[in-house]
This record gives sequence, C-alpha cells and structure tokens, in this order.
Amino acid sequence: MLCEHGESLTEFNLGFTKGALTDIHVYRFRVEDADVTVVLDGLDVFRTPSEELLERLEERGHTVEQNDDGVDTLPDLKVILSNESSFDYPMDEEGDPVYFDYALVTSVDFRGPRGD
Repeated sequence: MLCEHGESLTEFNLGFTKGALTDIHVYRFRVEDADVTVVLDGLDVFRTPSEELLERLEERGHTVEQNDDGVDTLPDLKVILSNESSFDYPMDEEGDPVYFDYALVTSVDFRGPRGD
C-alpha cells in the first residue's frame, strides 16, 4: 500500500504478508521545510546528517553495519537506511547526499535463521 503526504511529498509503503504488516518503507520528504519528522531512538532520521546519525546510534548501543553502496543496516532494530534517491536532496562538497532519504523497518531478521 503506497501512501503520500501531499504537502511534503513524503511517501511511505506498507508491506503485508498474509494480512500481517511486515515492513514499512519511508521515503524522505521532498519539501525541505516540511513539518514531517521520522524518529529512530529519539533521532531525526531525515534531518540528522547520515554519518552523525549512525555514530549516535552506535553510541546508544546499536550495531551499525555500513557498506560502500550507501546502504547501512541496524540488524538489532531490523532497520535499513540508505541515500540512493534520484530526487534533488542536499549534497555535501563532494556531491554525496547529506541525509538518508530512505528507511526500511521490517520484521525480517537480516542475519539469517541462525543469527549469522
């Protein structure tokens, strides 16, 4: 089920399996001054610079698995964060996205059935 908040252009998708909610995909608002906040452990996912967000989540005891493809995983929270959008979002001096623009919360265990 794809939903969009019209004023902020925030999109989210609810995924269901056999009638049970299994995942929530949230895409960053495209209106920079939007009154939208997505919070993870008290931190604003889409307004805290991505590197700072990951550091602060690690300081709070969460495992963060980073990769070079811009997809970062928090396996204990079953959350994936990334910044791979084609939309025009704030960039740093090197042309890399400043903020995450996608969050996935799921009931799937990323580490597989044995936890590895």
